[in-house]
Amino acid sequence: MAPEENTRDINIQLQESVGAVYGKISKFSTSFFKMITDPTAAINGGGGGDVKTFDGQVAGHGGILQLPNGTLIKGSNEVELNFYKAVKDLNLPLRKFMPECYNFDPEFQQIQEQYLANKPGSFINMQNLLTNYHNPNVIDIKLGTRLYDDDADDMKKQKMIAMANNTTSAATGIQISALQIFDKPEQRIKKIGKTYGKMLTVENLPHALLRFFYNITEPVYKNSIYSNEEELDKSFLNREPSNYTVGFFKAILAQIYELRDAAYNSHTRIYGSSLCIIYETIEVAREVERRCQNPAEYVYPFSVHLIDFAHSTFVDPSLGEDQSLMTGLNNIIVIIENYLKTFNKI
Repeated sequence: MAPEENTRDINIQLQESVGAVYGKISKFSTSFFKMITDPTAAINGGGGGDVKTFDGQVAGHGGILQLPNGTLIKGSNEVELNFYKAVKDLNLPLRKFMPECYNFDPEFQQIQEQYLANKPGSFINMQNLLTNYHNPNVIDIKLGTRLYDDDADDMKKQKMIAMANNTTSAATGIQISALQIFDKPEQRIKKIGKTYGKMLTVENLPHALLRFFYNITEPVYKNSIYSNEEELDKSFLNREPSNYTVGFFKAILAQIYELRDAAYNSHTRIYGSSLCIIYETIEVAREVERRCQNPAEYVYPFSVHLIDFAHSTFVDPSLGEDQSLMTGLNNIIVIIENYLKTFNKI
């Protein structure tokens, strides 16, 4: 059988198997939105403990719910569920960077019965990536120069093209959707919304990306409403980074190199997905000391994830890499590498 037929068969078989379980995709009705805005009224009546709105979401359309067991529920579609199942069944290297999906575990039937009975649409029960963090710093970076899939109608396609052209997506494959940082002086999380990312240019996008990572050791979001990168102090870019900070940048790079290889070898087309990077707020002096004591064994407190697969599918390997996605990943790598080269740290 030809590779193209193999790929097509995988997609068709998965569509049939997932479709049998979840039925046809339907648009969310008013009852779904009531469930989102008032989880107690819409879901908690089903028993099994309280459900709350997930407050750790940085970007996206909202409406993610957190179950009593700590896992999350969000609206999904068959394309996304197919993709998760295929990556798991084929044990693709990309799986390491994806949140765990529990829809295909035996326990999911109980989740359906307790929380999703008679709810319209498809849902995904997934891992909460923030579970092991106390005061997480999170960035959501939409990847790709192309933000629509092959099934998009003309109106959707033109809308996504305009969005890419009006942000940094079209030129770089990177758009900072939103982020959150833990403000140490105020001892609280601050969310920096989508306006910040939309106002970025190709010229100052690297500053914004480097700022987020540099923030692990030095507060670089001070005295700003966070709406415009140009309002923020950029002096940190000219200071030689500490050994700890350099090590953090290199650890981030290593993970993105691995993710890039995983995406390349998975033979996919992934549109509208995001790179989610999370790191813990640290006591800098303590962590520097820990690293100095055992640098070979020290593990930086961060994780790298690829999220959102509602527009993802598999292609014949002969079609080559996903150039849209790869452009974004490669440009993130270039930004970090160039910064380290400035100080001869790579």
